[in-house]
Amino acid sequence: MTLKEIGKIKSRFTEKEDPFVMRKHESRIILNEEFTEGLYRLAENSYIRVIFGFHLSTGYSLKGPVYTGEIKGVFASRSPNRPSPIGTTTVKLIRVDKNELTVSGLDAIDGSPVYDIKPYSSVFDEIEAEPVKKEWNYTDPRSEMIRYVRSHDLKVCLLKAGSLHGHFCPGLSSGVYASVTGLNKIFQSPSDGMEKLLAITETNSCFADGIQAITGCTFGNNSLIYHDIGKTAVTFVVRGDDTGLRIRMKPDFHSILSEAYPEFSRLFTKVIKERAGTEEDRAAFKVKGREAAFGLLSIPFDSLFDAAEVKVEIPLYAPIFDNRVCSQCNEEFMGPKAVKTNSDILCRKCAGIGYPSLTGEGIITH
Repeated sequence: MTLKEIGKIKSRFTEKEDPFVMRKHESRIILNEEFTEGLYRLAENSYIRVIFGFHLSTGYSLKGPVYTGEIKGVFASRSPNRPSPIGTTTVKLIRVDKNELTVSGLDAIDGSPVYDIKPYSSVFDEIEAEPVKKEWNYTDPRSEMIRYVRSHDLKVCLLKAGSLHGHFCPGLSSGVYASVTGLNKIFQSPSDGMEKLLAITETNSCFADGIQAITGCTFGNNSLIYHDIGKTAVTFVVRGDDTGLRIRMKPDFHSILSEAYPEFSRLFTKVIKERAGTEEDRAAFKVKGREAAFGLLSIPFDSLFDAAEVKVEIPLYAPIFDNRVCSQCNEEFMGPKAVKTNSDILCRKCAGIGYPSLTGEGIITH
């Protein structure tokens, strides 16, 4: 089979870049004039599929790392280095002007040959896409979040974080903003729950929920470390490298927020700080909180945060303990928490021993 080149890509990218970055920009497809008639009624479609060549690809490996850091076979990846260097991407069609198409979402570099264009069909493609999406989530539950983080899609990331936090607010938004930017700065994908990526938070406020939702670092998978300092700050570090990236909120953050969203600040004081206000005030607080949360994402990162490299003392991997059964309540608990009294093994609660708790006040002892 012989592939026929029908046109070329015109892009600002002249060499291989992060595809998630490339897809945020517009590109043009310049068809050879002899194929112009083939574009008849293509403008009726919002999305099209572009089949193009990786013309600068040199050689290939049968196995290699993908964007998540995992090792996969070339046919199980979207690597541009393939035995047959052909790529395909679904893009948004912005306009058609004679033999030129303007699109967004294309991850092909300038000068790439175009071999075919097809309209995106919901009849055929969406039926295929849904089970594929489910399969991706089944094999890698963080795959969607990785794509959103790598493409720096702050709004979608905040929407996802809202399902964990329960509402939208500047605190959650700032945690999302810090996490997405931080992970991209250290070129690290969100956690797969295996303690490679660690997030060290210095607060247990709304900010921390943004960190957990985006990074995947949680108390449950032992990748979230809490330092009870009370600063709105987080440090990201990867095992094997003791240099981490610490991101902290600037002291004038709240002044910027109050100036940009005065009604939210007023309602925050009334509804949250003073625990007062009517049902209408609480409803209005959620609306204004949502506006402030999403609006915050349009403020330059450097206006809100400081980021600096720091040395981190990385803890050992979480040990696995045998469980014990309390002689009094007959409930199972982690072995290291056992209290021995004569011949009995008791949990701390039954033994009447004080135990630390993490509450809205920080770490307190019961």
